[in-house]
Amino acid sequence: MLTAITTERNQTLSFLVSKPKDILMQRRQFVATSLATAAAAVTLPRVTQAAELGTSLENVVFTAADPGHWKAVEIPHVPILEVKGDMLHVQTPHPMTKPHFIVSHTVVLGDGTFLSRKTFDWHDQSVSVHKLPAGYKGKLRVTSTCNLHDLWLKDMTI
Repeated sequence: MLTAITTERNQTLSFLVSKPKDILMQRRQFVATSLATAAAAVTLPRVTQAAELGTSLENVVFTAADPGHWKAVEIPHVPILEVKGDMLHVQTPHPMTKPHFIVSHTVVLGDGTFLSRKTFDWHDQSVSVHKLPAGYKGKLRVTSTCNLHDLWLKDMTI
């Protein structure tokens, strides 16, 4: 909207005046654009990093077949699994000393559902028993965590 005013010296000044509603819309557009730009600036570098890292869990999660940089110590860290009825028995054949011990066993069902976790102190035996869902058939993922040698994974299908 073009508005004109007259000054004390009888000069007419014309200028464009926005309606209050237009100003509010411009402000909202500015905020939305600013937020979108900021989000992109934060997200894009992380997406690029994730693409560079890939989905490999090498030297993050260890298995008997892929012990990574712990190749010399895989045998006492990989959990031993046995199903008896509806119970899963887990044992990690690892010495339990105050400076070096198994911290926990965790069981996850094939669809990613957390089943249970047993934690240990250095003076415990690294043995746990977990109740399976009635009639469960499928994949199990069991982890054994060592306080010095990280996370060890064993899969099993029943």
